[in-house]
Amino acid sequence: MKFSCMLWPHSGTDLDPVIRLAQSAEACDFETFYIGDSQMIWNDVWVALGACATATSRIRLGTGVTNMVTRHPAVTANAAVSVNMLGKGRMVLGVGAGDSAVRTACLSPAKLPQIRERIEFMRTLLAGEEVEALAWGHDQDPDTWGSESKIRIVGAEQWGEIPIQLACMGPRSVRTAGELCDGVIVDGHMGGNAEGVEKTVESAEEGAKSVAIPSEDFRYIAAIDAAIDDNRAKALAKVKPTAARNIANKPWLPATLGVEHADVVKAVTESYQFYQHLDLNAKHQEIVSDEVAMKCCIAGTPEDCVAKGKELKAAGINEISLFITSQDEEGSHNVLNRFAKEVFPNI
Repeated sequence: MKFSCMLWPHSGTDLDPVIRLAQSAEACDFETFYIGDSQMIWNDVWVALGACATATSRIRLGTGVTNMVTRHPAVTANAAVSVNMLGKGRMVLGVGAGDSAVRTACLSPAKLPQIRERIEFMRTLLAGEEVEALAWGHDQDPDTWGSESKIRIVGAEQWGEIPIQLACMGPRSVRTAGELCDGVIVDGHMGGNAEGVEKTVESAEEGAKSVAIPSEDFRYIAAIDAAIDDNRAKALAKVKPTAARNIANKPWLPATLGVEHADVVKAVTESYQFYQHLDLNAKHQEIVSDEVAMKCCIAGTPEDCVAKGKELKAAGINEISLFITSQDEEGSHNVLNRFAKEVFPNI
């Protein structure tokens, strides 16, 4: 089992909290430090990753996750190569269809055929090879002087060996991850409970088998909100904003969430506000019960968190990535330290 963390870099007066949390994660021996990408509400992911690359020396650095809608995949691939160069080979590229980043820009998440095409496009670029230029919106004019139909990234030959991990919200996209990627990232509805994890593993293995790719090193990453307190209720109160997103308008939910808590799912879906996305003060968190929060997150007493970790491990997860936030820097440092000392050694 590997342990990592995924930071929400809430826009503030400076990036210092992000850098300090990266250094804290490294000191606690977390393997990877991911940073979320949501350009309207958070600090820029690539600027933050570059700053963390120069302030750390061992911990892997990744997007958790970026999308292929607000940023052209060629631009994303080059940014990943640049951070990999800064970090001397420590970059991991987490990508997804787009959630808060696209919705707060009045855009739509990528469809599965687009995701497949754009991942394959970035794979070729990162391998240092030439690839056919990717059509992009209405900005492509065949008569543009000097335009190149075959493109490549200079420098990718040396620094382009970067794992790609796909964030998924349903079995179909997980299957695609099994076919094309080095790992799958699932949040609380598919990665926070045994039912969801078992479906995740099943779908990814189907994808890998369909293209005869061995899956021994494939990463099943549960990216889930985390809170630890000797008082269970206090811990659960901190993860409810994320638990709300785990169930709102998801294309697939385990029966224990999609049926048993259908009234909660419906209410959260109807009230969710993306400018309060993963905000500790979000109004939609008030709808989420303790029971739903415990199904979607790794939170509660140290004993609760150990039990959840063991549940996920038994179901097939091989990396747990804790959500932390720069919005509550002190609380995030506490999560990193207590999980490193009291939870992970017992999973």
